[in-house]
Amino acid sequence: MLDMQLLQDGIYSCRLPATPRYLDEIIKGFRRLENAEDTRKSHFFDGRYENIYPSRDAFTEIEPLLEVIFDCAHQVPGKDQSLEISFWFNQMQPGHSTTLHTHDDGYELISGVYYLDVPEGSGDILLHLPEQLLKISPQAGLMLMFPPDLAHEVTRNNSNRSRLSMAFNIGPQKIGLSTET
Repeated sequence: MLDMQLLQDGIYSCRLPATPRYLDEIIKGFRRLENAEDTRKSHFFDGRYENIYPSRDAFTEIEPLLEVIFDCAHQVPGKDQSLEISFWFNQMQPGHSTTLHTHDDGYELISGVYYLDVPEGSGDILLHLPEQLLKISPQAGLMLMFPPDLAHEVTRNNSNRSRLSMAFNIGPQKIGLSTET
């Protein structure tokens, strides 16, 4: 079981076992599926799709990471029921940022992000708490989990390389679906 740390107000962090091979395989899988015919894309802003949804069926490299995310999610108090996950990738090119938003579309219990490739200066995540703005500088292998209704944004990528992260929502498993690991 991985060590989840409560940062504050329902925000957790966890350092995943991010060996280079583990990260590399997921990044290679993403690159292989990024422009596949069945990869869905949404939220076209400033010349890029913010959300890239590769097919889970074609993305076998992602399964070990999803298992770890579920293990961490079950450590969040009150989240011990059967869960399912939806995930997407955010590839943020130099000069881009992600605008203020939430993930509370309905079924979500936990939202989060896992950082895969994070060049220095490629943007911080800003979490808008009721009484403060929490700024976290991501690193490869870091995972954050937070309430879906927590407004957050990502500052400008000031590096000369793109940053890659995987965002996710976790909610109660729907009857007839078997997406939990």
